[in-house]
Amino acid sequence: MLLSRALLSSGVIIPLYLFPGSPPSCAPWAPLIDAIAQNPTVPFYAIVNPNSGPGTLPVDPSYQGCIAKIKAPNVNVIGYVATWFGDTTKTAGVIADVNTYASWGSSYIPDGIFFDQADSSNVALYTQYTTLARQKFKGGTGVTVLNPGTTPTPGFYNIADLVVTAENFFSEFSASQLVIGPTTPASKQGVILHDAPATPPTSLINTLIGTDHIGALYITDDVQANNGNPYDSLPSQFAAFVQAVKNAQ
Repeated sequence: MLLSRALLSSGVIIPLYLFPGSPPSCAPWAPLIDAIAQNPTVPFYAIVNPNSGPGTLPVDPSYQGCIAKIKAPNVNVIGYVATWFGDTTKTAGVIADVNTYASWGSSYIPDGIFFDQADSSNVALYTQYTTLARQKFKGGTGVTVLNPGTTPTPGFYNIADLVVTAENFFSEFSASQLVIGPTTPASKQGVILHDAPATPPTSLINTLIGTDHIGALYITDDVQANNGNPYDSLPSQFAAFVQAVKNAQ
């Protein structure tokens, strides 16, 4: 069962590609933990990524304890799985990663899966992936997010709860790039931008959230040049960003 996105507020999607530290403080994740508690009406989609996927078992105790800290009614924790741009020789590995996440303990098991590196046209393959993920989590209602990072074939919107249609440098993005229409609904689209100004760009947030009503947004001043991972720290003004998203609703 897909989320009824039209009935939900716009949310914050976080590529949480940073080690959480030690529980109970989980210091690197603390701004997110605080934001979740302070904004119970804002949906959060927290993408956990222990090792370019779930890693090996047993799960690191830091992830066990800190994922439990971000579990809340307004949060969907989603496990990162690379899909290798639709390479079918990797299908067994994709399925194995989904099954590994599904084997995690009840206090830290994800609510669904974030399929990265999605081929923007292979609906049949990604239907297989999202169907599996939906079945494996939340009692058969697992949350599914596809990340082609660009506008995909419209069929993608029928098989996932969210589709990341833009992942890019802040300076290279414009809201006009989004394709919004009856078969490409804004409410199912997510946007992820990095190398942004430290101060949240209120005008863009108001356009994407208040005018376009996209499903989820993330803007960070973390930079791509930092070891190739612009998501290894939370935005320096994360609380202000979340507040701006909330205010734009």
